[in-house]
Amino acid sequence: MAIEVKEMLGISRMVLFPAHHPPHKPRQPVSEARHRLAMVAAGAAGLPGIEVSDIEIRREGPSYSLLTVLSFRRSEPDAQILFVMGADSFSEVSTWHRYEELLSACDFVLLPRPGAGTEPAPPPGLRIEKEAPHCYSWVGKSFRLPGGRRLLCPSLPTLDISSSAIREKVRTGKCIRGLLPAEVERYLSDNGLYVDRGEERRP
Repeated sequence: MAIEVKEMLGISRMVLFPAHHPPHKPRQPVSEARHRLAMVAAGAAGLPGIEVSDIEIRREGPSYSLLTVLSFRRSEPDAQILFVMGADSFSEVSTWHRYEELLSACDFVLLPRPGAGTEPAPPPGLRIEKEAPHCYSWVGKSFRLPGGRRLLCPSLPTLDISSSAIREKVRTGKCIRGLLPAEVERYLSDNGLYVDRGEERRP
């Protein structure tokens, strides 16, 4: 999907930020941060214009998106930042850390999710305004957020693939070929991630 977004919107550079401590997942993550960073790096290896940053892995405390955006802006003040997120996450953005500041800090790109409508569904109290049909090179819709930032909704294919479903397939020994880059599948196998150890010990 990163390649789809990059090519449709003409983005010269895309940076992926694996989270260390996702605030909305207070329980212990299903895999260590170092493994998640390594898997993202393996999946992005060799893809032109796709980078992986460990800024959230190195930061102590919860991985708040606002802090990442502000840190990135300080390090690259001339960059035009587009924050890519799923449509399902946008509907819950009011529960995010200092979300109003986040929505004013950069423009956003929404990715379609299975079961989500074609129009963005902002949380109660957040008003967005649809822009007039644009003449840009990409296909989709655009909106204005409070404060003037843009919300871009490109017409992209919906991928009905979830990380939890992949983990369950690995745990139960089912095939995941085609659901992940081969390099990531190999990393999972080499490090024994998500395997049910109880199953392994059965005769």
